[in-house]
Amino acid sequence: MRGDPDNGVPVAIARVRGAFCPQCPGSDTAGEMFERSERFMRRAAVLSETGLREVLARACQKTRLMAPVRRGKTSFDFEWIDDPDAVQMDYVRTVLPPKKAFLPVREMLLEFARGAQQAAAPLLDDAPFVLFGVHPCDLTAINQLDWAMGKRHGVADPHYVARRSAALIVGIDCMPDEYCFCTSVDSSDAREGADLFLTPIDAGYLVEVLTDRGEQPLAESGDGRDATPEEEAAPRAHGAEKKRRVTTRIESELEALPDLLERRYGAEVFEETAARCYSCGTCTNVCPTCFCFDVGDEVDLLLASGTRERRYDSCQFLDFAVVAGGHNFRGERVDRVRHRWFRKFVYLLREHGAPFCVGCGRCSKFCTAEIGLVDVLNSVLAEAKEEAVR
Repeated sequence: MRGDPDNGVPVAIARVRGAFCPQCPGSDTAGEMFERSERFMRRAAVLSETGLREVLARACQKTRLMAPVRRGKTSFDFEWIDDPDAVQMDYVRTVLPPKKAFLPVREMLLEFARGAQQAAAPLLDDAPFVLFGVHPCDLTAINQLDWAMGKRHGVADPHYVARRSAALIVGIDCMPDEYCFCTSVDSSDAREGADLFLTPIDAGYLVEVLTDRGEQPLAESGDGRDATPEEEAAPRAHGAEKKRRVTTRIESELEALPDLLERRYGAEVFEETAARCYSCGTCTNVCPTCFCFDVGDEVDLLLASGTRERRYDSCQFLDFAVVAGGHNFRGERVDRVRHRWFRKFVYLLREHGAPFCVGCGRCSKFCTAEIGLVDVLNSVLAEAKEEAVR
Protein backbone atom coordinates (compact mmCIF):
# COMPACT_ATOMS: atom_id res chain seq x y z
CA MET A 1 0.00 0.00 0.00
CA ARG A 2 1.66 3.18 -1.13
CA GLY A 3 1.17 6.69 0.19
CA ASP A 4 0.39 9.91 -1.61
CA PRO A 5 -1.02 9.84 -5.12
CA ASP A 6 -0.48 13.09 -6.99
CA ASN A 7 -3.07 15.76 -6.62
CA GLY A 8 -2.44 18.71 -8.91
CA VAL A 9 -5.07 21.02 -7.39
CA PRO A 10 -4.59 24.44 -9.01
CA VAL A 11 -4.36 27.27 -6.48
CA ALA A 12 -2.89 30.75 -6.54
CA ILE A 13 0.90 30.54 -6.41
CA ALA A 14 2.48 32.66 -3.69
CA ARG A 15 6.22 32.76 -3.11
CA VAL A 16 6.66 31.95 0.54
CA ARG A 17 9.43 31.10 2.96
CA GLY A 18 8.31 28.18 5.08
CA ALA A 19 5.45 25.81 4.50
CA PHE A 20 2.29 27.49 5.63
CA CYS A 21 0.99 29.66 2.82
CA PRO A 22 -2.00 31.90 3.68
CA GLN A 23 -3.31 31.55 0.14
CA CYS A 24 -3.25 27.75 0.17
CA PRO A 25 -5.88 25.25 1.30
CA GLY A 26 -5.23 23.67 4.69
CA SER A 27 -2.66 26.30 5.72
CA ASP A 28 -1.70 26.54 9.37
CA THR A 29 -1.43 30.29 9.78
CA ALA A 30 -2.47 30.13 13.42
CA GLY A 31 0.20 27.55 14.17
CA GLU A 32 -2.23 25.30 16.04
CA MET A 33 -0.13 22.18 15.39
CA PHE A 34 3.37 23.33 16.28
CA GLU A 35 4.82 26.47 17.83
CA ARG A 36 5.89 28.48 14.81
CA SER A 37 9.12 30.45 15.08
CA GLU A 38 9.08 34.08 14.13
CA ARG A 39 10.79 35.39 11.03
CA PHE A 40 13.06 37.63 13.14
CA MET A 41 14.69 36.88 16.47
CA ARG A 42 13.09 37.77 19.78
CA ARG A 43 16.49 38.37 21.28
CA ALA A 44 20.12 37.51 20.59
CA ALA A 45 22.83 36.06 22.77
CA VAL A 46 26.40 34.89 22.30
CA LEU A 47 27.73 31.46 23.24
CA SER A 48 31.35 30.40 23.05
CA GLU A 49 32.26 27.11 21.40
CA THR A 50 32.85 25.65 24.85
CA GLY A 51 29.52 26.98 26.13
CA LEU A 52 27.68 25.47 23.18
CA ARG A 53 29.29 22.07 23.78
CA GLU A 54 28.16 22.31 27.41
CA VAL A 55 24.59 22.98 26.27
CA LEU A 56 24.78 19.89 24.06
CA ALA A 57 26.19 17.84 26.93
CA ARG A 58 23.22 18.80 29.11
CA ALA A 59 20.88 17.89 26.25
CA CYS A 60 22.48 14.43 26.09
CA GLN A 61 21.93 13.97 29.83
CA LYS A 62 18.34 15.22 29.96
CA THR A 63 16.84 14.04 26.68
CA ARG A 64 17.65 12.55 23.27
CA LEU A 65 19.90 14.43 20.85
CA MET A 66 20.10 14.04 17.07
CA ALA A 67 22.90 16.00 15.41
CA PRO A 68 25.26 15.91 12.41
CA VAL A 69 28.29 13.65 12.86
CA ARG A 70 31.13 12.64 10.60
CA ARG A 71 30.54 9.49 8.57
CA GLY A 72 33.71 8.17 7.00
CA LYS A 73 36.31 10.59 5.66
CA THR A 74 34.15 13.08 3.77
CA SER A 75 30.49 12.44 4.59
CA PHE A 76 28.17 13.52 7.38
CA ASP A 77 24.86 12.25 8.69
CA PHE A 78 22.29 13.04 11.36
CA GLU A 79 22.48 10.44 14.13
CA TRP A 80 21.24 9.92 17.68
CA ILE A 81 24.29 10.63 19.85
CA ASP A 82 25.38 10.72 23.47
CA ASP A 83 28.79 12.36 22.95
CA PRO A 84 28.57 16.14 22.36
CA ASP A 85 32.15 16.19 21.08
CA ALA A 86 31.02 14.11 18.08
CA VAL A 87 28.75 16.91 16.83
CA GLN A 88 29.99 18.56 13.63
CA MET A 89 29.21 22.28 13.40
CA ASP A 90 30.92 23.01 10.09
CA TYR A 91 29.53 20.83 7.31
CA VAL A 92 27.92 21.52 3.94
CA ARG A 93 25.29 18.75 3.85
CA THR A 94 24.51 15.37 5.35
CA VAL A 95 23.73 12.33 3.22
CA LEU A 96 20.27 11.79 4.69
CA PRO A 97 18.44 14.95 5.76
CA PRO A 98 17.14 15.66 9.29
CA LYS A 99 13.74 14.58 7.95
CA LYS A 100 14.66 11.18 9.39
CA ALA A 101 13.97 12.54 12.89
CA PHE A 102 10.28 12.90 12.03
CA LEU A 103 9.87 10.49 9.12
CA PRO A 104 12.33 7.61 9.68
CA VAL A 105 13.58 5.48 6.82
CA ARG A 106 11.70 2.56 8.39
CA GLU A 107 9.25 2.76 11.28
CA MET A 108 6.78 0.49 13.04
CA LEU A 109 3.29 1.97 12.82
CA LEU A 110 1.32 -0.50 14.90
CA GLU A 111 1.11 -3.95 16.41
CA PHE A 112 -1.97 -6.10 15.95
CA ALA A 113 -3.30 -9.37 17.29
CA ARG A 114 -6.12 -11.71 16.36
CA GLY A 115 -8.27 -13.55 18.84
CA ALA A 116 -11.59 -13.36 20.59
CA GLN A 117 -10.99 -9.64 20.84
CA GLN A 118 -8.96 -8.34 17.95
CA ALA A 119 -6.69 -5.45 18.90
CA ALA A 120 -4.39 -3.00 17.15
CA ALA A 121 -2.14 -0.62 19.09
CA PRO A 122 -0.47 2.33 17.33
CA LEU A 123 3.17 2.93 18.22
CA LEU A 124 3.62 6.69 18.67
CA ASP A 125 7.02 8.14 19.58
CA ASP A 126 6.35 11.39 21.43
CA ALA A 127 9.41 11.44 23.71
CA PRO A 128 11.05 14.91 23.75
CA PHE A 129 14.31 15.36 21.85
CA VAL A 130 16.64 18.01 20.46
CA LEU A 131 17.38 18.18 16.74
CA PHE A 132 20.60 20.17 16.44
CA GLY A 133 22.53 21.64 13.52
CA VAL A 134 19.79 22.05 10.89
CA HIS A 135 20.72 24.25 7.93
CA PRO A 136 18.28 26.85 6.52
CA CYS A 137 17.43 24.72 3.48
CA ASP A 138 16.56 21.78 5.73
CA LEU A 139 14.49 24.05 7.98
CA THR A 140 12.50 25.00 4.89
CA ALA A 141 12.11 21.31 4.08
CA ILE A 142 10.79 20.56 7.57
CA ASN A 143 8.21 23.30 7.09
CA GLN A 144 7.20 21.73 3.79
CA LEU A 145 6.79 18.37 5.50
CA ASP A 146 4.72 19.97 8.26
CA TRP A 147 2.22 20.83 5.55
CA ALA A 148 2.48 17.55 3.66
CA MET A 149 2.29 15.27 6.71
CA GLY A 150 0.27 17.50 8.99
CA LYS A 151 -2.24 19.45 6.92
CA ARG A 152 -2.47 18.24 3.32
CA HIS A 153 -5.96 17.01 2.40
CA GLY A 154 -7.06 17.88 5.95
CA VAL A 155 -5.50 14.73 7.41
CA ALA A 156 -2.62 14.72 9.90
CA ASP A 157 -0.23 11.77 10.15
CA PRO A 158 -0.18 10.98 13.91
CA HIS A 159 3.31 9.46 13.85
CA TYR A 160 4.86 12.48 12.17
CA VAL A 161 2.95 14.94 14.33
CA ALA A 162 3.96 13.15 17.55
CA ARG A 163 7.67 13.40 16.74
CA ARG A 164 7.45 16.90 15.31
CA SER A 165 5.63 18.25 18.37
CA ALA A 166 8.24 16.68 20.66
CA ALA A 167 11.23 18.33 18.96
CA LEU A 168 13.26 21.35 19.93
CA ILE A 169 15.05 22.40 16.74
CA VAL A 170 18.35 24.27 16.67
CA GLY A 171 19.36 25.62 13.27
CA ILE A 172 22.83 26.70 12.21
CA ASP A 173 23.96 28.72 9.21
CA CYS A 174 26.32 27.37 6.57
CA MET A 175 28.31 28.16 3.45
CA PRO A 176 27.48 26.62 0.04
CA ASP A 177 29.43 24.47 -2.34
CA GLU A 178 28.96 24.01 -6.09
CA TYR A 179 25.80 21.90 -5.64
CA CYS A 180 23.82 24.38 -3.51
CA PHE A 181 21.15 26.57 -5.10
CA CYS A 182 19.21 27.74 -2.04
CA THR A 183 19.00 31.30 -3.35
CA SER A 184 16.89 30.10 -6.29
CA VAL A 185 14.19 28.63 -4.05
CA ASP A 186 14.11 31.20 -1.22
CA SER A 187 15.62 28.96 1.45
CA SER A 188 19.03 30.55 2.04
CA ASP A 189 18.04 32.60 5.08
CA ALA A 190 15.13 30.56 6.47
CA ARG A 191 14.46 30.60 10.21
CA GLU A 192 10.89 29.24 10.39
CA GLY A 193 10.69 25.93 12.17
CA ALA A 194 13.70 26.56 14.44
CA ASP A 195 13.51 27.36 18.14
CA LEU A 196 17.08 28.62 18.16
CA PHE A 197 19.33 29.58 15.28
CA LEU A 198 23.13 29.85 15.36
CA THR A 199 25.48 31.92 13.23
CA PRO A 200 29.26 31.47 13.56
CA ILE A 201 31.04 34.64 14.77
CA ASP A 202 34.52 35.38 16.13
CA ALA A 203 33.37 34.97 19.74
CA GLY A 204 31.68 31.63 19.05
CA TYR A 205 28.03 31.69 17.95
CA LEU A 206 25.36 34.36 17.71
CA VAL A 207 22.21 32.67 19.04
CA GLU A 208 18.84 33.91 17.78
CA VAL A 209 16.00 32.99 20.13
CA LEU A 210 12.91 32.38 18.01
CA THR A 211 10.38 30.67 20.32
CA ASP A 212 9.51 30.36 24.00
CA ARG A 213 10.80 26.79 23.89
CA GLY A 214 14.16 28.08 22.70
CA GLU A 215 14.65 30.19 25.84
CA GLN A 216 15.26 27.23 28.15
CA PRO A 217 18.62 25.97 26.85
CA LEU A 218 20.06 29.47 27.07
CA ALA A 219 18.61 30.03 30.55
CA GLU A 220 20.43 26.90 31.73
CA SER A 221 23.74 28.02 30.25
CA GLY A 222 26.14 29.96 32.44
CA ASP A 223 28.25 30.90 29.43
CA GLY A 224 25.83 33.04 27.43
CA ARG A 225 25.77 36.83 27.32
CA ASP A 226 23.75 39.44 25.47
CA ALA A 227 24.94 40.19 21.95
CA THR A 228 26.32 43.59 21.03
CA PRO A 229 24.69 45.53 18.16
CA GLU A 230 27.64 44.60 15.96
CA GLU A 231 27.22 40.90 16.78
CA GLU A 232 23.47 41.11 16.14
CA ALA A 233 24.30 42.21 12.60
CA ALA A 234 26.36 39.05 11.97
CA PRO A 235 23.53 36.96 10.46
CA ARG A 236 22.88 39.56 7.78
CA ALA A 237 26.57 39.76 6.82
CA HIS A 238 26.91 35.96 6.89
CA GLY A 239 23.80 35.58 4.73
CA ALA A 240 25.06 38.11 2.19
CA GLU A 241 28.37 36.29 1.88
CA LYS A 242 26.58 32.96 1.48
CA LYS A 243 24.44 34.31 -1.34
CA ARG A 244 27.54 35.73 -3.02
CA ARG A 245 29.16 32.28 -3.02
CA VAL A 246 26.22 30.43 -4.57
CA THR A 247 27.10 29.62 -8.18
CA THR A 248 24.29 27.25 -9.21
CA ARG A 249 21.01 28.95 -10.10
CA ILE A 250 17.65 28.14 -11.64
CA GLU A 251 17.24 30.38 -14.69
CA SER A 252 13.64 31.35 -14.02
CA GLU A 253 11.36 32.92 -11.46
CA LEU A 254 9.58 30.27 -9.40
CA GLU A 255 6.11 31.47 -10.39
CA ALA A 256 6.84 30.80 -14.06
CA LEU A 257 8.11 27.23 -13.64
CA PRO A 258 4.81 25.29 -13.92
CA ASP A 259 3.76 26.85 -17.21
CA LEU A 260 7.26 26.70 -18.70
CA LEU A 261 7.70 23.03 -17.80
CA GLU A 262 4.27 22.02 -19.08
CA ARG A 263 5.06 23.72 -22.37
CA ARG A 264 7.99 21.33 -22.78
CA TYR A 265 6.41 18.15 -21.40
CA GLY A 266 7.98 16.15 -24.21
CA ALA A 267 11.38 17.85 -24.02
CA GLU A 268 14.20 15.76 -25.43
CA VAL A 269 16.30 16.40 -22.31
CA PHE A 270 13.99 14.10 -20.35
CA GLU A 271 14.76 11.28 -22.79
CA GLU A 272 18.48 12.04 -22.53
CA THR A 273 18.32 12.10 -18.74
CA ALA A 274 16.36 8.83 -18.64
CA ALA A 275 19.06 7.18 -20.77
CA ARG A 276 21.57 7.98 -18.00
CA CYS A 277 19.33 7.29 -15.00
CA TYR A 278 19.60 3.93 -13.14
CA SER A 279 16.17 4.26 -11.43
CA CYS A 280 17.99 3.53 -8.17
CA GLY A 281 15.97 6.01 -6.08
CA THR A 282 19.00 7.69 -4.51
CA CYS A 283 17.70 11.15 -5.43
CA THR A 284 14.38 10.69 -3.65
CA ASN A 285 15.85 8.85 -0.66
CA VAL A 286 18.24 11.71 0.13
CA CYS A 287 15.69 14.43 -0.66
CA PRO A 288 14.56 16.40 2.43
CA THR A 289 11.06 17.02 1.03
CA CYS A 290 10.10 13.69 -0.57
CA PHE A 291 7.47 11.99 1.57
CA CYS A 292 6.16 9.01 -0.43
CA PHE A 293 6.15 5.73 1.45
CA ASP A 294 5.14 2.10 1.25
CA VAL A 295 3.36 0.18 4.03
CA GLY A 296 3.59 -3.57 4.64
CA ASP A 297 2.44 -6.06 7.24
CA GLU A 298 4.57 -8.80 8.81
CA VAL A 299 2.50 -11.63 10.32
CA ASP A 300 3.79 -14.44 12.49
CA LEU A 301 3.64 -18.06 11.33
CA LEU A 302 0.46 -18.76 13.32
CA LEU A 303 -1.27 -15.76 11.76
CA ALA A 304 -2.11 -14.63 15.30
CA SER A 305 -0.22 -11.34 15.53
CA GLY A 306 1.89 -9.00 13.49
CA THR A 307 3.27 -5.56 12.88
CA ARG A 308 2.74 -2.87 10.26
CA GLU A 309 5.80 -1.03 8.97
CA ARG A 310 6.23 2.10 6.89
CA ARG A 311 9.33 2.66 4.79
CA TYR A 312 10.56 5.14 2.20
CA ASP A 313 9.44 4.54 -1.37
CA SER A 314 10.53 6.21 -4.59
CA CYS A 315 8.67 7.41 -7.67
CA GLN A 316 11.78 6.37 -9.60
CA PHE A 317 11.29 2.66 -8.86
CA LEU A 318 9.89 0.59 -11.71
CA ASP A 319 6.94 -0.76 -9.71
CA PHE A 320 6.01 2.46 -7.92
CA ALA A 321 3.04 3.28 -10.14
CA VAL A 322 1.73 -0.28 -10.59
CA VAL A 323 -2.00 -0.40 -9.83
CA ALA A 324 -4.63 -3.12 -9.51
CA GLY A 325 -4.73 -5.30 -12.60
CA GLY A 326 -1.00 -4.91 -13.14
CA HIS A 327 -1.07 -1.69 -15.18
CA ASN A 328 1.93 0.57 -14.68
CA PHE A 329 1.10 4.13 -15.67
CA ARG A 330 4.76 5.19 -15.38
CA GLY A 331 6.36 2.02 -16.67
CA GLU A 332 8.78 3.85 -18.97
CA ARG A 333 11.83 5.35 -17.29
CA VAL A 334 11.40 8.66 -19.08
CA ASP A 335 7.96 9.03 -17.49
CA ARG A 336 9.41 8.48 -14.03
CA VAL A 337 12.26 10.89 -14.66
CA ARG A 338 9.93 13.61 -15.96
CA HIS A 339 7.60 13.06 -13.04
CA ARG A 340 10.31 13.98 -10.54
CA TRP A 341 10.79 17.45 -12.01
CA PHE A 342 7.07 17.98 -12.45
CA ARG A 343 6.40 16.82 -8.90
CA LYS A 344 8.84 19.36 -7.47
CA PHE A 345 8.15 22.32 -9.71
CA VAL A 346 4.64 21.91 -11.14
CA TYR A 347 2.19 19.76 -9.15
CA LEU A 348 3.15 20.62 -5.59
CA LEU A 349 4.16 24.18 -6.42
CA ARG A 350 0.65 24.82 -7.70
CA GLU A 351 -1.01 23.01 -4.84
CA HIS A 352 1.08 24.41 -2.03
CA GLY A 353 2.39 27.74 -3.32
CA ALA A 354 6.07 26.82 -3.05
CA PRO A 355 8.33 24.32 -4.84
CA PHE A 356 9.07 21.06 -3.07
CA CYS A 357 12.77 21.60 -3.60
CA VAL A 358 14.90 23.57 -1.13
CA GLY A 359 18.18 23.79 -3.04
CA CYS A 360 20.22 21.54 -0.73
CA GLY A 361 21.96 19.85 -3.69
CA ARG A 362 21.79 16.33 -2.23
CA CYS A 363 20.19 14.71 -5.28
CA SER A 364 22.87 16.07 -7.60
CA LYS A 365 25.76 15.44 -5.22
CA PHE A 366 24.84 11.81 -4.52
CA CYS A 367 23.38 10.80 -7.89
CA THR A 368 25.13 7.64 -9.11
CA ALA A 369 24.74 8.83 -12.71
CA GLU A 370 25.91 12.40 -11.92
CA ILE A 371 22.62 13.93 -13.07
CA GLY A 372 22.24 17.53 -11.96
CA LEU A 373 18.70 18.62 -11.10
CA VAL A 374 19.36 22.26 -11.99
CA ASP A 375 21.18 21.34 -15.19
CA VAL A 376 18.18 19.37 -16.45
CA LEU A 377 15.71 22.01 -15.31
CA ASN A 378 17.61 24.84 -16.98
CA SER A 379 17.85 22.85 -20.23
CA VAL A 380 14.06 22.40 -20.29
CA LEU A 381 13.53 26.08 -19.43
CA ALA A 382 15.86 27.15 -22.23
CA GLU A 383 13.84 25.08 -24.72
CA ALA A 384 10.57 26.57 -23.46
CA LYS A 385 11.84 30.13 -23.68
CA GLU A 386 13.25 29.55 -27.16
CA GLU A 387 9.94 28.10 -28.32
CA ALA A 388 8.07 31.09 -26.88
CA VAL A 389 9.96 33.59 -29.07
CA ARG A 390 9.55 31.70 -32.33
